[in-house]
Amino acid sequence: MCFIVPNKAAAAPAAAADIVDGEQHLTLSPFAFSPTTAPKKMPVVADDDGQQYYWTAFSSLQAQGPGLMAAKTGTRRPGSVAVRSVWAHNLEEELALISSLLPRFRCAAVDTEFPGTVYRPTVPAYALTPEKRHALLKANVDALHLIQLGLTLFDSSGRLPQLQNRTKTQYAVWEFNFREFDVRRDRHAPESIALLRAKGVDLRRTREEGLDAAQFGPRLRKLLRAGLGAAGLVTFSGAYDVAYLVKMMLGTGYRLPASPEAFQGVVRAMLRKRLYDVKEMARRCGSAGGDLRGGLDSLAAKLGVPRAVGEAHQAGSDSLLTCQAFIEIKERFFANDDDELATVAGVVAGITAW
Repeated sequence: MCFIVPNKAAAAPAAAADIVDGEQHLTLSPFAFSPTTAPKKMPVVADDDGQQYYWTAFSSLQAQGPGLMAAKTGTRRPGSVAVRSVWAHNLEEELALISSLLPRFRCAAVDTEFPGTVYRPTVPAYALTPEKRHALLKANVDALHLIQLGLTLFDSSGRLPQLQNRTKTQYAVWEFNFREFDVRRDRHAPESIALLRAKGVDLRRTREEGLDAAQFGPRLRKLLRAGLGAAGLVTFSGAYDVAYLVKMMLGTGYRLPASPEAFQGVVRAMLRKRLYDVKEMARRCGSAGGDLRGGLDSLAAKLGVPRAVGEAHQAGSDSLLTCQAFIEIKERFFANDDDELATVAGVVAGITAW
């Protein structure tokens, strides 16, 4: 999720005159595993660096370093992680690879990067009613274009898919790049764009080589039907993540419904998944979790979860840190209480529950 910075030059529409920026962060990291049985070779794909990879599936996995149980102490050592950049030229092979992994990796964490926000409230975010929060969300998502979507696949224990070539084996996460945003003509928060550029986002390349969001939307719907996030779709402070996913699936000209209740109905119809928001899960931990307030980087640091690859505000990296924070909180505070975990399913920070 993009770091949201006010654009003082933007004029709010009359219907959203009291809207202003909020702020949302994301980040993440994985377990490190080594094979204990011979791998099964799966379809070959070409990485962005031109190297050939196949993904390996192991019938059993053994944790390295402190191990899975030791993760509860916050001492997790991630292995080597590759962020697989997806562009127009390699979309088909990457989608084929992702589809082949869905039966085994039934959970997914997502993060979005976008051009900040251009509408913001005149009062603190916590003082907004659900209707005002939705008006803020709608005004910004309707007006702006998605730049990146980060995706991490994992199983219920936090294991990630591995890709292997002749020289190395790496855990894989994905970063989809979209072409619609043009900084020369489209509205944006200048500070947010400066931050994304500082983090390595090449806006010229996304415009020239990125995916067509309108064409990707149906492919995303197909992935969801095939099992993407079948056991859980995870976000961090995920209102904007969910809204941009819905907008993409329904077409770039789609406008969010006027009421939060109507929007929740659209989300239920489009995603049909159990949603988990790590920020809401941390809030529910209460005094048992200590002070778990703050953005994703802050939460991950308090949980002892290191960032495995990349930097904050890079969609692939942030989706991975979201995944790892989710597993850490689930194991520490919800492992023996499925009923309690069920109470946070569908509650997404920034919008009302569905």
